[in-house]
Amino acid sequence: MHTNQNEESEDSLRLAYGHKVQELLSQSDAATLIDDLWHMYTGYTVLVQDAGHDPRGSNMFVSFRDLVFFFQEIGKMAKGQ
Repeated sequence: MHTNQNEESEDSLRLAYGHKVQELLSQSDAATLIDDLWHMYTGYTVLVQDAGHDPRGSNMFVSFRDLVFFFQEIGKMAKGQ
């Protein structure tokens, strides 16, 4: 019974995540969000060049990359691929 509650909890969390993604995609499609991410990351890199080294720079790139990959997958799902 305890396992069933954990599964229900995980399912509820996944459903909530799905609703948040759907809400986000209701504002823009995945391709637009990817373009926006590129603009934000480009602005960040220009700022870092002007402001100096950012010790979190590699972490920022990984977060950016993961978001781009995420929205690429979402875009494929939306197209039924």
